[in-house]
Amino acid sequence: MKTSIAKALCLALIFISFQGLHAQRENPRVESGKNLRTTILNILKNAKEEKVKPKTCDASKILKSIPRKKLVASKEVLAKEINRIMDTINLPQDLIMGKYGHIAFEVFSTSETLQEFGRGLLIKPYKDIPSNQQRMIKKYYEKAKRFYKKGIDLKPITVKHKGCEVIARTNIKPLKWKQGYNRSPHFLSIEWEITTEIDIECPCNEKNKHNVKRAIYHYRGKVAGPYSRYANDHFNIVGFGVRFGKVTSAKYKRHKLECCPEKPKTEDGSYVSPDEDINHRDIFVDTNVGVSVAKDEETEIVGAAGVFFYVTSLFNNPFYIGPKATVKTTSLTNSDIKSTQLLIGPSAEYRVPLANGNTQLLGGVNTGYSFGSVDAFGFKQNTSGIVANVYGGVEIQLNENIGVGVLLNLFEYSSIQFKPEEGEKTTVNNSLFITDRTTFSASLRIGLD
Repeated sequence: MKTSIAKALCLALIFISFQGLHAQRENPRVESGKNLRTTILNILKNAKEEKVKPKTCDASKILKSIPRKKLVASKEVLAKEINRIMDTINLPQDLIMGKYGHIAFEVFSTSETLQEFGRGLLIKPYKDIPSNQQRMIKKYYEKAKRFYKKGIDLKPITVKHKGCEVIARTNIKPLKWKQGYNRSPHFLSIEWEITTEIDIECPCNEKNKHNVKRAIYHYRGKVAGPYSRYANDHFNIVGFGVRFGKVTSAKYKRHKLECCPEKPKTEDGSYVSPDEDINHRDIFVDTNVGVSVAKDEETEIVGAAGVFFYVTSLFNNPFYIGPKATVKTTSLTNSDIKSTQLLIGPSAEYRVPLANGNTQLLGGVNTGYSFGSVDAFGFKQNTSGIVANVYGGVEIQLNENIGVGVLLNLFEYSSIQFKPEEGEKTTVNNSLFITDRTTFSASLRIGLD
């Protein structure tokens, strides 16, 4: 009994495996789509540039920064494109008559006219071919001529990259073919030419650091691979429709470059567009360390870090918003009062460039929820409340991405609740002071563009 059950299970597993393998072979074009995607990516990644004359702007940096995977459709989408290719090159079912579909390639390559093609395909004079088959042959012949002359255009891919619109258009075109692939006469070897046009169009604004308005690059590569209408096991070859082999002769060349208009000169010789921000960053990290001193209070050590995002331009100057965290503590000083306060919340900052834009005046607001503890003369209290402060300062940009500066708190408002660890008594302190407690900080700012 156990032996019978084991045999039944084995037979079931074999049947399931066979069904899975059969199903996989029934749709070999999915693998063809995956193969095509890898082939196009190899051309885009490994193509060698054909040098052209330089211009006042440089599009090559934009081109190299575009992730190649974004320019090629998924393998599932390309599997559908494989269907289009196969439907174009395959003979109509009624004309196959037991022959492999790729017989049309061989016949077409030696035929100069429709009549020659029909005679070579059906081995009889064209006038003797029934009219219904003549119509099918003519329809296929015209479709094949267009395919061999112009190829097939894949669906364009459109992506946004660093403010620019990028469109990738890929064409697949057969160049030549011959009977037999890897010594198998039942498969056809086809040489293909795959071209991809990458069209980059950018707005001429303050974010466009390369001053490129439009650039068009052409990628071109050749591949050779097998084709068969059917999936067959008889020749010890896994069945497939069409495959693309190793890429050869992959090159790319710039075919068009249009630069943004040159920016007018200022008195000091630098170039500034009158309607754009000067040297502003899209995103930057702000870190600062300093001291906070008051007349009759303990000196505090202050540290802060935040991330600021460019939001808009006010009066032609950049305005930023982002989260920020600030820590104030006396634990690092020789103080009788030990306190630590943490402030977390949104911040906003406005910048006014001076001269050539490397020096900028800063003004900002830092707000949020503050909490911490105070330990004074043996008594400990927990604190919590709302704090808002206004600061000003100056920043000097060392290069395109790094700047150093000095910040100064101008005034602060706080509404803080003090609650002892033991007991239920709480007190609230509301204060608004101007230069009553002064905070000086040195800042380091790093651009993340």
